[in-house]
Amino acid sequence: MKREKHDVFLLTKPPSSPRSELCLKLAVRSGNARLYLAGDGVYHLLSGIQELPGCTVYACQEDLEARAIKGRGKVTVPENFYAAFIKDLMEHCRQAYTF
Repeated sequence: MKREKHDVFLLTKPPSSPRSELCLKLAVRSGNARLYLAGDGVYHLLSGIQELPGCTVYACQEDLEARAIKGRGKVTVPENFYAAFIKDLMEHCRQAYTF
């Protein structure tokens, strides 16, 4: 049984960062991306990133709480964010990107 492969992105930069802009362009171009938001990357949830075409968005609960942001809409907030991220990298990753 062949498992579907995704491009996995870890975004820790805030929305104002040029690195964030590059990350999001690559994620959309991928068409099959899993976008993990950690650190200041969770601020992207305030701009509607969860509606990005071709992307499944995950956010770190601890970082959401530290910044008083609520998980919204189509965002998955795993119980153990980093375990889910590593599992995705090990089992489903076609390419990995960090910003």
